[in-house]
Amino acid sequence: MFWLESDFSELWDLCRGSAELGYVSRRRCGGMLRSPTVFEDIIKTICTTNCDWRNTKRMCESLCALHDGAFPDATTLVRIPAAKLRSQTSMGYRVRTVKTVARQWVNGKLPIDEWARAGDYLRIRESLGRIWGIGDYSINHILVLLGDFSQIPVDSEVLQYLRQAHFGGAQVDGKAAVLPFQRFGKYQYIAYKFGRIARRLNYVDK
Repeated sequence: MFWLESDFSELWDLCRGSAELGYVSRRRCGGMLRSPTVFEDIIKTICTTNCDWRNTKRMCESLCALHDGAFPDATTLVRIPAAKLRSQTSMGYRVRTVKTVARQWVNGKLPIDEWARAGDYLRIRESLGRIWGIGDYSINHILVLLGDFSQIPVDSEVLQYLRQAHFGGAQVDGKAAVLPFQRFGKYQYIAYKFGRIARRLNYVDK
């Protein structure tokens, strides 16, 4: 959960001397909190799409309420009828995506942990991309949680932040918005994230 096994020394070299990100090098930052399982991170990511943070938290809390306070695993979500998920979690259209992921997980069609250990991020991207309801933002966010930091998951909130923080409010598109982080190579997401932390603009609760 805390990335204690990861080596971020290359990132520290990239951040050394930066006015904004120098603290990442000095304090040996890099690891961020993730869920105990990849499956939980995938479902939670699905719950972040097309809604604000309060609704995401509400959906996740509702899922836990269906499983004695713990986040449900894939087998549990397969067994819960779709109608019950819709009525008791407010996930709406996301139920279809969650059920698909859970079924494929139980059937062994998404051994994402294994693919991530092998560094086969392209296979993960392609497999998740074939599932209805999972788009580029969700895939990039999931890959970040698996250790691929080369892409910044850009949704409407992230785009708004990037425009304000790096382009003076100019209406640049998602591709242009991430250009300031290209020099960080495979650590682009971490540079973006710790930049938000440095600016005290990381937490969004609305």
